[in-house]
Amino acid sequence: MQNTVVRMLKIIRYTLNNEKSLVLFDQAVFSGNSFIITALLARFLGINGFGVYSSIILGAYLLMSMSNALIIQPMQVAFSKFDHSKSYQGFTLLAQLIICVLVFLLTAILKITSSDAFPFLGTFSLLNAGSLICFWLLYDFFRKLFLASQNVKNTVVVDCIMAGIQLVGILVLGVTQRLTLDTAIILISSSYAVSSLVAFILSKITRKDMVFKQSYFSYHKKEGSMLFLSSLLQWWSSNLFVVTSGVFLGVAALGAFRLVQSMFGVLNMLLQTFENYVLPKAAMLFAVSKDESKKYLRIITKKAALLFAVVLMPLFLFSEQAIYLFGGEDYISYHYVVKAMVVLYMVIYVGYSVRMPIRILTLNRSFFVGYCISFVFSLISFQFLLSNFGITGAVMGLIVNQILMISYWYVKLKKYNFTIWG
Repeated sequence: MQNTVVRMLKIIRYTLNNEKSLVLFDQAVFSGNSFIITALLARFLGINGFGVYSSIILGAYLLMSMSNALIIQPMQVAFSKFDHSKSYQGFTLLAQLIICVLVFLLTAILKITSSDAFPFLGTFSLLNAGSLICFWLLYDFFRKLFLASQNVKNTVVVDCIMAGIQLVGILVLGVTQRLTLDTAIILISSSYAVSSLVAFILSKITRKDMVFKQSYFSYHKKEGSMLFLSSLLQWWSSNLFVVTSGVFLGVAALGAFRLVQSMFGVLNMLLQTFENYVLPKAAMLFAVSKDESKKYLRIITKKAALLFAVVLMPLFLFSEQAIYLFGGEDYISYHYVVKAMVVLYMVIYVGYSVRMPIRILTLNRSFFVGYCISFVFSLISFQFLLSNFGITGAVMGLIVNQILMISYWYVKLKKYNFTIWG
């Protein structure tokens, strides 16, 4: 027993002192909490309540992608340029706070002008939702600030605080049957507010640091403008079918769709880890030999396909049981969406064998054009697919989106003779 405790303490000490282990631990906390909280909310709020909550989260993700493009993505690159200076961190925090204030004002205007036009807005407090989005944006800013400045321990601290408040709060309120849509929004908003306050203290940014500087503003204006347009395009390309499913099919369908997407969140994490691991090594091999890089990508893609198949096949074969375990009885009738998503993720995985060579060759323009093609198809087809095939039509649209992007990128790669399958 004593030896086991000593061994555990050694593992904890190693994790705390090893940056790679800390990053993996933090990712597990962050992604695991998101997965569990989604499942709990789906059960406790019911399919309609969870559908409304999902619409708020979709709006938050749109605003987050815009905020990231203007502030966080340029900041992640600029740390080497501005030497981790507190004045630069203070400037970016000031910019993020301005965006948060604008978002809150937008929700206040929406409350005054649109509550009668959109009845579902009356099912929750818009100002509470606005607070949730603002504190989430602020929390996301600090989290990525710490990661960019290599302060991984600070990231772990704020993520653990956020996850602890959300998990304990939702379990207590849910079990005691006091969890409503508004209380869920207030609780989650509070978790981000507390985490942001702790993050601000850990960042050691002072009021004197939070000043406007023309050089910083010019940099973000230059770098952020194109990123802003790209982020909007990518978000709508990926989420147009999701958003319009709520409009055409109702909030229950949106809730079911978002629940199934969340079920596949673990696969998104696996794909991200796969790309982060494979891409740098493939790029290094490419600098030495194009053929060696192609060979490496071909072998690693085949091996990883087995892991993917192990995850996807049970989900396809036992879709009813899977959606029941994750969301409860309300969602069983949507089990066919799980099967459709399995097909989508098979296509997405195949697409990585084309996506990674595009990134290795830094064909950024082709990357952007691929998303343009995808978005145009979504815009043209969403009404027909949703009206005739429901949620299945939405997944069909996402599958065709992927096939169009992959096909365009494959044609571009043929010109550079860098296709790993041909």
